[in-house]
Amino acid sequence: MATARRLFIANTAPILIGVFLCLFCSNCKESRNSTGQWDGGSNSKSQLNHHSAQQPLNENTTAAAPVAPEKNQAPVRFLAYNLKNYLTMRRYSDGKAVYTKKPEAEITALIEIIGSAKPDILGVCEIGKQADLVDLQKRLAVVGLDLPHLHRVHGSDRTRALGLLSRFPIIKTSTPKEIHYTIESIPFSISRGILDATVKLPRRNLRLLGVHFKSKRPIKDADQALMRRNESLLMRQHIKEIMQESPDTHLLAYGDFNDTKKSKSVSSIRGRSNSISYMHMIDLLDQRGESWTHHWKHEDIYSRIDFVMANPKLKPFINKKESKLLDHKNWETASDHRPMLVVID
Repeated sequence: MATARRLFIANTAPILIGVFLCLFCSNCKESRNSTGQWDGGSNSKSQLNHHSAQQPLNENTTAAAPVAPEKNQAPVRFLAYNLKNYLTMRRYSDGKAVYTKKPEAEITALIEIIGSAKPDILGVCEIGKQADLVDLQKRLAVVGLDLPHLHRVHGSDRTRALGLLSRFPIIKTSTPKEIHYTIESIPFSISRGILDATVKLPRRNLRLLGVHFKSKRPIKDADQALMRRNESLLMRQHIKEIMQESPDTHLLAYGDFNDTKKSKSVSSIRGRSNSISYMHMIDLLDQRGESWTHHWKHEDIYSRIDFVMANPKLKPFINKKESKLLDHKNWETASDHRPMLVVID
């Protein structure tokens, strides 16, 4: 009996020991895997997030819409441009005066220049009637520039108006409280008006003020420089009222000022440097480092009379590196002005 028990133990002991060792190793491995999943903190979260991202959604699963980081949103491109009589007027052809639209060759050059700049917002001077602004809008759409929202303003001069085309919604328009002035008891009003429109951009609302001040052509009723001075003072008053009512406004003023940088009219627009309504001049250069915006062919004078300005709230978002004065090869066919591109981050 004792002999049989010894034989049984001798035969079964290796089997029992093997089973015990297998169970022990398996338990140790499972224990290591269980604790290892939580070691390192950030590694485990990364693994869990990766798993969640790969998990398919079903009808009972909801997921928050991804929010793109602000730094990845595309900058907004604003183009200010005097189109040089995009309207029906008296023109000379073969020595004869006829009323006709802007020549097709000039329009073709304009469309080429604007289309190549790819603006999200286009502010123009010297547009004609509403139909002319719509015509410009349609022509730009043909070359792939879709600017579906528009606004047009005119002053006492109903021939040459101000226009705005935008890819983004125009959510509000306004007019200055005062547009009239007098010179030696003679009443006047801002000849081309002030375009005031607020556009809803992806990151902010942008309020735009477009102007086209009195030309340098003399008139018999008043001094043309004094007329621009009065128009600029009305513009300055409008800017002050905007900032007093809404101090957080991001404001951009632009257009054909028909005067140079140090003139009284341009200085009036800018205001006091320590004011919340101060307008910072955005200096723009072409590819050669030149800043002139207009060529007066009759006198062969090149000058800077078109400007874009930003208030203190908007100024930090102006991308100075990408903003520039466009110098397209066909610029003089299109207009006597060159377009100004301002990029807003």
